[in-house]
Amino acid sequence: MPMPRIVNLIAAAALLIGIAGCAHVPAEKSPAAPIRTENPYLLLLMARYEENQGNWNTALELYGKINDPFAVLAQARIHFILNQPDSALTFVDKVIESGSYVDESLELRTKIYARKGDWQQAIRDTEVLSEKYPDNAQLKLFLANLKIIVSDFKGAEKLLRELLKNGDDGMILYTLSKACYGSKDYTCVRDVLKKVIEQNPKFAPAYLDLGKTYELSKETKKAEAVYKQYLEIEPYSVEALISLTDLYISTNRYKDAIVQLTKLKQLNDDVQILRKLVLLELQDGKFEDALANLTAIKEPTVEDSYYLAITYTKLNRFEDALEALSEVPVTSRLGCETAMLRSSILKELGRQQEAVNELMSAWDYFSPKTACNEVGYQLANELDTVGRRDESLDIANKLLSNNPHDPVALNLVGYVMADQGIELDKAYEMITEALKARPDDPYILDSMAWVLYRQGKLKKAYEYLKKAIEKLDTDPTIHEHMGDVLKSMGKTKMALDYYLKSSALSSKPRDELEAKIHELLK
Repeated sequence: MPMPRIVNLIAAAALLIGIAGCAHVPAEKSPAAPIRTENPYLLLLMARYEENQGNWNTALELYGKINDPFAVLAQARIHFILNQPDSALTFVDKVIESGSYVDESLELRTKIYARKGDWQQAIRDTEVLSEKYPDNAQLKLFLANLKIIVSDFKGAEKLLRELLKNGDDGMILYTLSKACYGSKDYTCVRDVLKKVIEQNPKFAPAYLDLGKTYELSKETKKAEAVYKQYLEIEPYSVEALISLTDLYISTNRYKDAIVQLTKLKQLNDDVQILRKLVLLELQDGKFEDALANLTAIKEPTVEDSYYLAITYTKLNRFEDALEALSEVPVTSRLGCETAMLRSSILKELGRQQEAVNELMSAWDYFSPKTACNEVGYQLANELDTVGRRDESLDIANKLLSNNPHDPVALNLVGYVMADQGIELDKAYEMITEALKARPDDPYILDSMAWVLYRQGKLKKAYEYLKKAIEKLDTDPTIHEHMGDVLKSMGKTKMALDYYLKSSALSSKPRDELEAKIHELLK
């Protein structure tokens, strides 16, 4: 749009500067005194110079002295740059009211509203401009992007397809893929992104979006092929390596994910990449590698110390694991998990009483907060194991008072009642409710078998024990219970096999179990 007035202003200002340039410049420049002038031409040139230098406050001051809509528009522009949208709007509205530079003002106001998040007003302004300049493709593209933001995907798609009638354009096509994605038209997304890649084989976002679209369609092989295709073009693309890694993780291909993360670690020393690699190495059983990466972290967090303890535990370095856990306070986010891990390690070391004390200390901390029920479950089990059944029941009943439908607590109380041979009907009801909540839990299956055994329903008990052993073949108590049921059914040889298996699985077989074995060996 021609702007004769401002051209004249600038020309006059340039003439003034040209005249000033003829003056003698001293060898050593003394501090310049503030220029005081009311000449609008000189003020304008000075303001533009300060604006170009990024001296925003000075530019605003100078523009403010000029009574001209162009100067007001310049102030609006600077306030927009400074992320002061309300001030920018005040100035841009003044320009629009003056009737000058309306198009430029509407364009700027559109951007201001977009920054403020007032998308509908931004759309209205852009539509006004778009109608006035129907051949301006950039305005229509901007309008399409605004419509995508407000989820008007069909409206955006219509605009974009009209633009494409003049020929394929990579940016218009890529924007169209966004509109199609919003409409969940994944066929459209894939077709459009392929065209984008044909036009610009090095445009990374198109590959990444196409791969994600294939993932959404459960076409993981095609997604993998797309990420690899881009990596052939850009072998050091961090985004493509991350996408490929995430794909492998989501499909449980941990070894492949580790390979990609190792490449990422070489390209980017971000500690978060290292931590992600550690988790995958732990998942894949690469404990030595995980240890090397964890100890390479210069400023370990509480989470790092916790995973270091897990790593040491997997390597049977229990004392090192306990030392690592000493860095994780019970009050931390991982306090619950830490207490249980520490207790398990102490138990593994044969320090049973310390293991119980660790859980009791954690229970004292978490119980009033009704948090970390897992500590309560484990403590109740350990107390029952060491013969402190009354204390075990107190904890289980406390858990039930907090949640009467807690399946683990129901199972604990129901099992104790069955084991004592009291209130068997009530025990059966409690374990039945627990089993409905956790139908595949081997411990609850064992409890159901045990209450049925106490009720004399041996065949049903046997079936539940078979299921329990299918789920968990390493628990000595379940095998002993199977021996008891088979013995009661008269199948002594099979019963002896289960008793022996129970004894082999126990670090210290109970005297009662040894007596059962000796009885059947006679």
